[in-house]
Amino acid sequence: MSINKYIKGFAIAVSALTLSSCASDYLDTPTHGSIPADKICATPESARMAMLGVMGRGMAAPWSSTSMAPSQALMQGETGYSYYMGEIAGSDNYVNFIYNEAPSWALLYNQDEGALTTGGYVWNTTIWYYAYAMLAQVNEILASIDEANVAGGETAVALRDFTKAQALTMRAHCYWRLLQVYAPRWVDSNNGETLSVVLRLSPNDPQDMAVTKMINVLNQCYSDLDQATALFENTQSFRTLNYEIDKNVAYGVYARVAALRNDWQTVATMANKARQGKRLATVAEAFNGYTSYNNSEWMWAPSFDQIDNFIYGNFCTFFACNAYAANNARYTNSINRDLYRQIPAEDLRCDWWFTYEKAVGLTPAMFYMPTTVNPETGAFKNNRMLSAAQNWMKEHKPSTITGADAYAGATTSDQSTSIIRDGAQIKFWCNGETGQTTLCQVPYMRATEMYLYEAEALAELGRSSEAQKLLEEINKNFNANYTCSLTGQALIDEVRLYRRVELWGEGFNWFDLKRWNLPMKRTAWVSGNVNSGNIPAGLAVEVDPSANQGWRYGIPRSELSYNNLILTPVPGGKNDVTSDN
Repeated sequence: MSINKYIKGFAIAVSALTLSSCASDYLDTPTHGSIPADKICATPESARMAMLGVMGRGMAAPWSSTSMAPSQALMQGETGYSYYMGEIAGSDNYVNFIYNEAPSWALLYNQDEGALTTGGYVWNTTIWYYAYAMLAQVNEILASIDEANVAGGETAVALRDFTKAQALTMRAHCYWRLLQVYAPRWVDSNNGETLSVVLRLSPNDPQDMAVTKMINVLNQCYSDLDQATALFENTQSFRTLNYEIDKNVAYGVYARVAALRNDWQTVATMANKARQGKRLATVAEAFNGYTSYNNSEWMWAPSFDQIDNFIYGNFCTFFACNAYAANNARYTNSINRDLYRQIPAEDLRCDWWFTYEKAVGLTPAMFYMPTTVNPETGAFKNNRMLSAAQNWMKEHKPSTITGADAYAGATTSDQSTSIIRDGAQIKFWCNGETGQTTLCQVPYMRATEMYLYEAEALAELGRSSEAQKLLEEINKNFNANYTCSLTGQALIDEVRLYRRVELWGEGFNWFDLKRWNLPMKRTAWVSGNVNSGNIPAGLAVEVDPSANQGWRYGIPRSELSYNNLILTPVPGGKNDVTSDN
């Protein structure tokens, strides 16, 4: 169902996103368009419409980093930020479209020293603008919702409380996003004493506000989520749309926030609560192309209504295997072979990716012949191999897909870009005419993510048998022979491996590597070496966890020019070495 049906008379979200280019604009973002702020929560119904605007169009619209206006950008809200930050700069997903089309972004996706910590780059500003614009809207709702007229009785009170719980959860979610990017990892934070981001909790906050300690932001998230989950537990659910926050989502956000703090007992508790009433995906559901909402496993997702998608700003326009970029521009994205080699051959999830071993009648030696593969890109050149790849992909096309075949337009005549790469993904498909409808999205949250968080927490707590049982439950669907008897660090590493496999392409990799304090590593493709990686040499890098102030983004310069209380050294900036005092 479209958000437009709810905001037709209110002009929320859409007008809220159309702002000028001043540095302070994200703080002036109203939820209500032309409706006065003191009226937007006049009734529980109007407050609900405001939150629908935030969750629906607010989380889905492409944002310009300079004007904060909707645009046909390559970032559609939450999914865009997940992909561009969580995948492109990580190790597990070679995103050929970005690497070939935007070579100047190599600073970001190779994490060159200083690239993240210099606050003037576009990628330093977009998530800051996005999160604080959302926070400005949510804070407005929270400032007045308690005064909503509940003359309608118990139902009105319940609707008010449900909507307030959604707003509190969204505030915690936005600060989780900010901490992922701008804060240090917990082990580098001096138990949270390191300065991180600005904590804005009211629409009446002054323009000048100092950054606060990481622990203060985390404590606020805990407080908000404690309130939210209590409200959700004690009132009826009014959720009717996939992008609405409910009780499960609130517990899921709680688990995510707690994981940033290495608060493993809270992670285990909240992840378990989050997945209640949901189950793991079946094989059929996991291979449906991510083109429809899976009510049994998915917990939170963008709208699948065509009117709520932005065509070229849509995730799958550039990342679905049969969408615009794959079929017209010859771009694809593929799994890092170093990760792929760690997946047991009998695991059915191997079929999310095409690799040369699956091409009938072809051998590794043929794959690595110079006449077969473009040595600059690792892409297929040979007609026989290209045909074999396309045939395999066609055989694995989900029956529900009405769109084109995967990489249908790929030919050997285009050597300037990738055609089909070793490890090319067929996890994400789209329905409809590519480049126009492109109906698919990555989910915001799935139950399987919560199973994995719970297993990770139990492993960290030394509760090995419980973690082993969860891992077996997660993996048995795809590998009937899977068993786990690992303990200690080996068990933790096993959970991390399957988190990387299961959540591949869904926006977690860079964030997970950061919180795990692990390097980002891409291994180069070497002609004639069947044990090499599958990454072009210029993008085959290894980034130590200590780089860029511990993988921290610097606070945007636009914020520094607007907010006079952020003093040198700037948290996250390249000179920030004393931000814990």
